[in-house]
Amino acid sequence: INVIENIHDVELVNLDTEVMQVIINVLNNAKDALEMNEIDNKLLFIEIYKKDTFAIISIKDNAGGIPENIINNIFDPYFTTKHKAQGTGIGLYMSQEIISKHMNGVLKVENIEYEYKNIFYKGAEFTIQLPI
Repeated sequence: INVIENIHDVELVNLDTEVMQVIINVLNNAKDALEMNEIDNKLLFIEIYKKDTFAIISIKDNAGGIPENIINNIFDPYFTTKHKAQGTGIGLYMSQEIISKHMNGVLKVENIEYEYKNIFYKGAEFTIQLPI
């Protein structure tokens, strides 16, 4: 997996462990999606920047996106597309709880199409928005 980073310094105080837990969960899900799809050039983009009074963390892949019939359910507790032995369906639910209830932020996902090095891709983009 080729990781493309665009990371600016943004300081978050006293929340580093919780934010890292969410980021690791999103990255693991992106890795799983990339591995499940037979893609030659697996891409993972991580962007961190400040916008107004918010820190924005964006993670997107080129795994084809999340099927439209389930994208609205992925933050539901115990919802999983994985085999029972591989996942409990609690990771994205807990990630959203951490971001929204503990940190007064927003965690959202959308399917996007984008261009990178003159090639068009489709994938999922998770965006974490945290007040700073």
